[in-house]
Amino acid sequence: MSDFEEILAQTTPQQLAGDPIARKAFTISMLASEFYLPVEESEKQQKDKGGISLQAVVVNNRPHVVLFSSEDRMNAFAPSGTRFARATGSSFFPSLMGHHAILNPGPEGLVFTPQDIAEILGKDFTPPHQGCGAPGHVHGPDCQH
Repeated sequence: MSDFEEILAQTTPQQLAGDPIARKAFTISMLASEFYLPVEESEKQQKDKGGISLQAVVVNNRPHVVLFSSEDRMNAFAPSGTRFARATGSSFFPSLMGHHAILNPGPEGLVFTPQDIAEILGKDFTPPHQGCGAPGHVHGPDCQH
C-alpha cells in the first residue's frame, strides 16, 4: 500500500471539508503520488493526436475523468485489458482544470468539482459565463447581467 493509499484510507470527506490542515496535507500527498488513468486511444492514436484522452464516467449528468490510486483499484473497476497511463498528480492535474473528476469510483470514491481541482492546484476558479444569448455580444466589465 502506497503512502497516499494509507492517507486515503484514514481520511474522510468530512475531514477534508472541515479541516484545512488535513485538506492541505491530502492535496500535497495527492500531487506527489502516482495515479492510474484509463485512456481511450491506442498507442498509435495517441501518437497521431499528440496526447491522450482520459476515460470518463457520467455522474449526475456530467462527465467525470476517472482516476485510480492503485492498479488494483483500477482493475477492480475497469474491464480487463483497459489501457491506462501512470502519472503523478502534479503532471496531469493541471489538464483537469475546468473539469470534474472522480478518484476510485464506487461507494468510497471522492468526487472533485472544477472548484476542487482549482484549489488543489492553488488557482482561482472562475466559472465560465453562460452569456446572454445576444448575437455578437462580447461580455465585458460593463455588462449588466
